Amino acid sequence: MSNEHIEPGDEDETAQAESLDPKIAHHSTYIDETKRVLRTYVECKSYEELERKVVEDNILNKNTDEYRTNILREITRRHIHDREEYTETPLMQIMATDVRSDVTDWCLYYEFAQDPFIYLVTREFLYPEFERGTLSVQTVDIVTFIESIQEDYADLRDRSESTINEAATKYLTALRNFGLLEGSQRKEFAVTYVPDETIAYVVYRLFQKGAKSASDIIEHDDWKLFLMNESEVQRRVRDISPQYVSYEKRGSTERLITKHDSMEELINGF
Repeated sequence: MSNEHIEPGDEDETAQAESLDPKIAHHSTYIDETKRVLRTYVECKSYEELERKVVEDNILNKNTDEYRTNILREITRRHIHDREEYTETPLMQIMATDVRSDVTDWCLYYEFAQDPFIYLVTREFLYPEFERGTLSVQTVDIVTFIESIQEDYADLRDRSESTINEAATKYLTALRNFGLLEGSQRKEFAVTYVPDETIAYVVYRLFQKGAKSASDIIEHDDWKLFLMNESEVQRRVRDISPQYVSYEKRGSTERLITKHDSMEELINGF
């Protein structure tokens, strides 16, 4: 089936560049809490009811109303863009489906890393370091990189040294929590395996975001979030063909066609 049928929501690539505020790196990643909140949201389909369950019923088992409210606010900022009208995103669909936890975790990481600050640092600094054969990174390395681009981004220009340091520290902690890095002070690149289902999820999401061809998919910068180069992407896309896509490469000709018409169909097939 043609990838042109993928829906909902064509997304513009320029959304990546709308802001470079490092505040997302100032919070815990809330992996388990995010999964619980999004599953609950899918069940109740009402933000008001979700808020009641989190704050009053304490479904997250946190000590204070303030802490519960803060967690919900952070998860909402990242993953729920309209409190008035319920809209089920692909990530919510994944969370509401009975699939393996490694699949949901890597899909959650992919959506988490769409934040412009996380995206830029990973694509422009971490991925090149990984490709270069660097074994580990430290906070000072991230700080140096941020300082090198600080004047290019209005959101970073007036940030204090302590804010940049905290953002760098929290960035590395977030990627460790998701399993891309490991270690305490010095973060080493972890040996990871992204499940086939997550590879399929990303391929379909890239079509949603405006990719039109096989080369658009294979060469997309989003794969750098998983520290995957082009040849690795080609190999992994072959891995999910013909189950989730039909992928062929003959000489200079590439062909990639989705097997499902929507994200929902894909996720139901996991």
